[in-house]
Amino acid sequence: MTESWVFAIDESSLQDYSLKGIKLDGNFILLVKIDREIYALSNKCAHMECLLSKGSLEGYIVKCPCHDWKFDVRTGEFVTANEIKIPTYQTKISEGSIYVNLEEGR
Repeated sequence: MTESWVFAIDESSLQDYSLKGIKLDGNFILLVKIDREIYALSNKCAHMECLLSKGSLEGYIVKCPCHDWKFDVRTGEFVTANEIKIPTYQTKISEGSIYVNLEEGR
């Protein structure tokens, strides 16, 4: 598998239990920090591509602001039907910076 690590944001810019939408190399990415773990997934809902960053977070579940679809930030799975998924991405922190591997596959 190819790796394509791209700088996303400074770790200090991402608060615990918040949603942060960013654009990396043309990809709309949602960053979520929960208990010092960073999750990255597509910022577009699988239903009508609404921005998940405008939704709400309850535990590990992000709820789309348009039609209340719920996705697990760890897996990208739609809670009601896990065969529906949005892409997730690997993350890493190095020297206070968050990097995202834009190659899908988690």
